[in-house]
Amino acid sequence: MRAVLYVDQETGTTVGDAPDPSPGPDDVIVAVEACGLCGSDVHAVQNGNCAPGQVLGHEFSGRIVALGVGVSGWAEGQAVAATPCGSCGECRICQRGLNFRCPAVENIGITIPGAYAQYVKVPARQLVALPADLPVEVGSHAEPLSVGRQAVKLAQVGPGDPVLVYGVGPIGLYVIMGLKLAGAGPIVAAGRSAGRRQAAADVGADIVIDTREMSVAEYAKQSGTLFAAVIECSAAPGAFNEALSVTEPGGTVVEVALTPEQATIPLFGILSDGQRIVGACAFSDETYRESVEHLAAGRVPVERLVSERVSLDDTPDALRRLQTPGTLVRIISRPWA
Repeated sequence: MRAVLYVDQETGTTVGDAPDPSPGPDDVIVAVEACGLCGSDVHAVQNGNCAPGQVLGHEFSGRIVALGVGVSGWAEGQAVAATPCGSCGECRICQRGLNFRCPAVENIGITIPGAYAQYVKVPARQLVALPADLPVEVGSHAEPLSVGRQAVKLAQVGPGDPVLVYGVGPIGLYVIMGLKLAGAGPIVAAGRSAGRRQAAADVGADIVIDTREMSVAEYAKQSGTLFAAVIECSAAPGAFNEALSVTEPGGTVVEVALTPEQATIPLFGILSDGQRIVGACAFSDETYRESVEHLAAGRVPVERLVSERVSLDDTPDALRRLQTPGTLVRIISRPWA
C-alpha cells in the first residue's frame, strides 16, 4: 500500500510503499477515506520525535475491507470511525477513563502504524459505526471533537458559566463546539491567528480576543470578568499562569496544550480560592461514542473548520505548511483521492 512515511527531521515525511496490514483474530482492516492532519503530528515531524518509517495519522474514518477470524457484528464495506486509543477496558487506568494510558495496548498512529495511508489495522473494539447516510469524512472529526469534549467534561461547566478558551487552533475550536453542546456561556476565545479567530466566531464563541492587541488578563480586568473555567489550548509561554489569574474562586483550569513549559504554581491562591487544575489528554471510549452521535445528528458545524482536502501525495507538503498555518484551520488527507 501507499503511505506517508517519516524520514528524518530535515526531510520530514514522504510518500512511499509500506506493507499491507493483515488483521489479527480480533482486528479489522479499514480503507481510510479521510484522516485529519493533527497538530501533534505536525509538531512530532517538526521536532523529529518519530522513528524512521513511522506512519502517523489518528483522526480517521473509512470502510471495513477485511475482518479477523474472531470478529463478529461487523461487515465488509461498512462505514466506521475508530478511536486510535487502545484499551483493555478492564484495568484501573481504563476504568478511570484514561484508556490511552492503558499499559496493555498500543495507540494507532502513535505507537503503531496510523492512517496517513490507504489501509490501517484497527482492533474491532475500537470501532464505532457511522450511519449509512452520513458522509464518511465526517467521522474523521470524531477524534478531535472527543479531545475537546473531554476537556469540557473536566471543566465541569454548564448553562450560565462564563468560559475562556485560550488558544484557537483546531483543538480550541472543537472545545468551543463542545462548550456549545454543554450549554456553557458566554464563551470567550483568545488567540493570535486572524483566520482561526474568525473560525472561533463561526463555531460559537461569543467574544473573540486578539491576544496580539490585548492580553487575557487585560480583558478580564477591563470587562470585570472572571471565568468559571479556562481551557488552555495554546501552549503559549505564561498561558497557564495567566489562566489561573482570571479563574474565579472554585473555578477550574484545564490544561490541554502539550506544552514543555515548567510553570510555577501559586499555591496560596489555589488554596485560598479553591481553584482546580486538571490535565486533559485524549478521551474515554464513552466520550468518543458520544461524539460520533453528535456528528451523526448534525449538532456541531465541523464542516466550517475544513480549509483544504489533499491527496496522499500532497499530505507531506500539508504537514509542512501547517507548521506556519496562517489562515489554515484543518486539512484532511484523502488517501484514495
